[in-house]
Amino acid sequence: MPVNKPLKEPHFCPYCDEEIAEAAFPYCEACGVNTLSCPECGKVVPRGEKVCPNCGADVSKAAGGC
Repeated sequence: MPVNKPLKEPHFCPYCDEEIAEAAFPYCEACGVNTLSCPECGKVVPRGEKVCPNCGADVSKAAGGC
């Protein structure tokens, strides 16, 4: 019986809402922005946010302490 791999959730740019290709992640090829991903859940977080809007994790350290 074949084992199904779980599908990875797509990443979307918080600025232009285009899907970010897995090979290019965290860079959005559509608008040219380097995105930030949450260290806990892996979702894309808009720059300047201090907590992840998806899971509430502190992302200020991942953003370089801004």
